[in-house]
Amino acid sequence: MGANSGKKARPRSRRRDAEEQIEECQAKFEVLFDHVSSGVAIYEARNDGEDFVFVDFNPAAEQIEHIKREELIGKSVTEVFPGVRQFGLFDVFRRVYRTGTPEHHPVSIYKDERIAGWRENYVYRLPSGHVVAVYDDISSRKRTELVARMTDQCFRAIADYTYDWEVWVGPTGRVLWTNPAATRVTGYSIKEIMAMSDYPAPVVYEEDRDRMLRAFRSARRGSTGSDVQFRIARKDGKIIWAAMAWQPIYDDKGDSLGHRESIRDITERVEAQQALERERARE
Repeated sequence: MGANSGKKARPRSRRRDAEEQIEECQAKFEVLFDHVSSGVAIYEARNDGEDFVFVDFNPAAEQIEHIKREELIGKSVTEVFPGVRQFGLFDVFRRVYRTGTPEHHPVSIYKDERIAGWRENYVYRLPSGHVVAVYDDISSRKRTELVARMTDQCFRAIADYTYDWEVWVGPTGRVLWTNPAATRVTGYSIKEIMAMSDYPAPVVYEEDRDRMLRAFRSARRGSTGSDVQFRIARKDGKIIWAAMAWQPIYDDKGDSLGHRESIRDITERVEAQQALERERARE
């Protein structure tokens, strides 16, 4: 009797252990579901994946979508989020439900008459057949990227297509950036100018070099200058006249980022002035 009782007790013990493990897993899931920062939506498929109905929606999802769980439980995803088909996520639900293979829905913008924003989804199917979407609202990140891209494009549109030669010189005196006008003015390529360890000496006519190097050192110390005239020794040997203005550049904290130089070819103006002076001298 005693031996038989022991044998019968073991299956009941194993069932209790299994039930306890299930309860523990369920408790862990609920904690994760309620406190994870990502939105989590759980759906039940209807009509073999022709529709998907909300069965759960976590607090993070409520915050992302500005809607309460009670307002959507039991409703079709197409009713609550009418843009889900165009967004491409509905087709992902269908495939995941029918194949059981998880899918990542890449970053895309969702919008309907109520909300709009960038979403990134990971979708998988539970053993129960429910479809789960774990997702994040990355609208803030995308807006930051867009602003940065637009800022860069605006900078390029202004700087690269400015007729004058523009130069950004770092605090150490090395050229950090220059626009395409550099080649038109000096004959040197952008790569060659940025590689100059003794800039600006190679592009300054020898007789003006000492004066311009003093101005360059003053610019590095944070001074501002305008309409300083000097001669440029082009790569092809031709000498042209130029006028330069410069100003310091600082970051948001007030730390030096170097200085900016704007250099304009004034050869025609100087030659016209010299011709006029010669004409006057003959009178």
